[in-house]
Amino acid sequence: MMPFLMFGLNPLGGLVIAIVVPLLVVIFGTYAGVLGALQTFFGEDSWQDVSLPESDDTE
Repeated sequence: MMPFLMFGLNPLGGLVIAIVVPLLVVIFGTYAGVLGALQTFFGEDSWQDVSLPESDDTE
């Protein structure tokens, strides 16, 4: 907890906390939302499963 308090006392540290923490929350929320959409709409767990065309082995 002490390093967090030291960042909060420093004006630059407070600015970094004010920018980085919400940014990390948005990035994680976006990741979770995209993963949820993949599973809901496509029934897949990764973009590779969705984007790669299924190969037909008929020749």
